[in-house]
Amino acid sequence: MIKRLIVYGLLAICATWVFTTKAELLPPVGQSPQRQETEILIVANPINPLNPVVRNPYQDEYERILYPTVRITAGFSTGSGVVISHTQTYILTAAHVVEDENTVNIELYDSTVMTATVVITDTIRDLALIKPTGLVSYSAHLAPRKYTPYLFTPVWAIGCSLGLPPRPSQGIISVINEDHWEITAPILPGNSGGPVYDARTYEVIGIAVWVKTYQGQLVTTMAGIVPINQIYQFLEGYKRLQ
Repeated sequence: MIKRLIVYGLLAICATWVFTTKAELLPPVGQSPQRQETEILIVANPINPLNPVVRNPYQDEYERILYPTVRITAGFSTGSGVVISHTQTYILTAAHVVEDENTVNIELYDSTVMTATVVITDTIRDLALIKPTGLVSYSAHLAPRKYTPYLFTPVWAIGCSLGLPPRPSQGIISVINEDHWEITAPILPGNSGGPVYDARTYEVIGIAVWVKTYQGQLVTTMAGIVPINQIYQFLEGYKRLQ
């Protein structure tokens, strides 16, 4: 008899525990059960930004200052250039990038490779204009001819450093001369011919053409650019020749 009572007591305790636990898991009367879901965040692949799963928060920068930059291969050397629309689609670069070549190869942001014809070079200003043989989706905007530079203006320099795909570096305008400006955005070999943007407006204000050296070493944060007023003079000179 005593054993039977002990068994019944244990069963009663278990039943009470199960009922209490189930009641705690159930939602209040009138509410539907809520499922706990694990959030899976899928982000864009920074190496291949052309197929983002979610919108890249820097997509404007990609489209306005990164995608218009191209890698140029001329003979055994590589450099950079920027696609501009000047009545037609052209690529602006440095004269020393194309040297004496009549045609060069260009690689776009999406790894498309095509040829381009060298239209005109200006070795004094160190500028060159080339025309791609295929269609190009993105182009950069030039700053106004009367653009006024100031020291400390923040800039983005985009270029194919060391022959790699285009990459950005940030700095400021540090020197303003009549025929050239200097920036502190790090510049490496392969950046020559690449665009320099006003970081506030995303407009091209210059083309990177040289880097200072000290005791045989590159001072990457002391780079020279051909300023926008010189670019307009170069483009207008070509227009007069047409």
